[in-house]
Amino acid sequence: MLQLWQQNQGAISRTLLASEADPAARQDLKQDIFLALHQAAGRLHTAEMPRAYLFRIVHNVTVDHIARAQRHKWQPLEEDMQQQMLDECPSEQLGEQQQSQQLMQAVRRLSPANRQVILLAMEDLDAPEIADILQISHGAVRVRLNRAKTELMELMQNGR
Repeated sequence: MLQLWQQNQGAISRTLLASEADPAARQDLKQDIFLALHQAAGRLHTAEMPRAYLFRIVHNVTVDHIARAQRHKWQPLEEDMQQQMLDECPSEQLGEQQQSQQLMQAVRRLSPANRQVILLAMEDLDAPEIADILQISHGAVRVRLNRAKTELMELMQNGR
């Protein structure tokens, strides 16, 4: 389990970054995911597609976190704080950082169903793995991916 966690830590971190703007809440979410993985260790070792099973757990814990946040009305990181963090970056990295930040902001604005599928696709999971994680059909994955890409392009073009 630890090896699978370490191999996918970057992907998990990117998923968390796209799902939660607040660093403290993101850390709590990461701990919740690790706890859920620990509790599911036996099933994880016997899973046919362990990586897909890992991301199903990440997905489920993240969905629960977002639902709790909706109920508690947690506030995301303020725009001026995000800008201050960008201002502290070296100038040659600024353009890349801004693009990355704009992409993450756009991903956060996607509808929940589209956000789920695009985050998994951004981590190079294929349609069968995404279908297994979300427990939907391959056709539904393709439809959601197309919708997510369209919505994401519109958000990026409008600069919202």
